[in-house]
Amino acid sequence: MAAIDDLLNDIFDGYRPGFYPEFEAWVRGSRRYRAFATDYRTKIRAKLKNARSEAGRVQDLRAELETAALLLRDERFTLEYEKYAALKQRGPDFTVTFRTHTPFNVEVRRIRSTELDGGSAEARTTKLTAVLCDKVGQMPPSIVNLLWLVAEDAISEADLNEAGVTLRQLAERKTEEFFTRRGFASAAAFLKQYQHLSGIVLRQPGEIVIWLNALARHKTPPEIVNAIRRLA
Repeated sequence: MAAIDDLLNDIFDGYRPGFYPEFEAWVRGSRRYRAFATDYRTKIRAKLKNARSEAGRVQDLRAELETAALLLRDERFTLEYEKYAALKQRGPDFTVTFRTHTPFNVEVRRIRSTELDGGSAEARTTKLTAVLCDKVGQMPPSIVNLLWLVAEDAISEADLNEAGVTLRQLAERKTEEFFTRRGFASAAAFLKQYQHLSGIVLRQPGEIVIWLNALARHKTPPEIVNAIRRLA
């Protein structure tokens, strides 16, 4: 398999991060993932080069690449990596097409155990609301957008619900300072952007939990929800 060896050498260029064996297994074990790695070899190599000085950033990249590996398990999904960046726009990591005709976006965010401050329910809600405020700004209009969380510590569907309810209540009560401190012009501006978030995919070992945003303008089709759940 000299071609695969050449691909791996080209991407990693002598660098061997901790997730190298996983990536090698994904490439060798999946024709579709091998095609993805080939198409985006230059992008992945550049990301690795930029992340080498910080272990956390390497793990963030691993989360993105693992997400691609999971999605490509389903033959009905095809991926574009950082499509919006190529257009000089801020946007999600992946644009996915389901059955060749239904596009949706996936933004990946790794949540480190150290970010959860001991794992209390209050800490999880605080962290998740901060992540949502940060990430909804990347969600473009007129398409289904999913936030894909890779959590190092246990987070439950109840935690996702609590964060969503908290943000909705703060916006509806017009708690302006909460949102202006997080970069929004107003609570109404946040609520408008929040409607671009269709749902959250929570990836944990052996499990995928999906939370759907009741306020989303573009609902996630049930067949896509079911396909993602089966990836676990």
